[in-house]
Amino acid sequence: MSSPIRRRRDGTFAIRLDVGARTVLADLARQLPGAIETHDPMVRRLFPPAYPAAGMDEAEREYRELVDTALENHHIQALKLLVDTAQAETLTETEFTAWLDAVVSLRLVLGTRLDVHEDMDAPPPDDPSSTEYGLFAFLGELQYLMVEVLAEQLPDEGRPEEAL
Repeated sequence: MSSPIRRRRDGTFAIRLDVGARTVLADLARQLPGAIETHDPMVRRLFPPAYPAAGMDEAEREYRELVDTALENHHIQALKLLVDTAQAETLTETEFTAWLDAVVSLRLVLGTRLDVHEDMDAPPPDDPSSTEYGLFAFLGELQYLMVEVLAEQLPDEGRPEEAL
């Protein structure tokens, strides 16, 4: 089965997702900026500490003053661009990169909400979190496909002999 995402010869990206998937992506992307702007604890992974060691509080505060607004704007702009182009069948490289940034942000926030960890199994279908976990898995697959398309343009030199 071919990927629903591919780079076209003209450098744009063809996106073949069904209407339902596009609607869900746009709906999620519309919701997240409010949580970012209010610094909801759920978005903490979008703003990782630069100085996590004890005794580095002043350095962390200075870092936050320098980058938080720019980082917040970056996340919000990527989410807005996803919303604005959610129904597009072709994306420019800038739009595609924004989609990837937005998908990563959505996945990080949802993973935080679900308290996802590496050795975690998917919840059973009757578990209240199974729908959100399914969405988390969808975002992970979409992220993987997008990165794979970008990786196709990397030079072969330096790659491992076998695919990851």
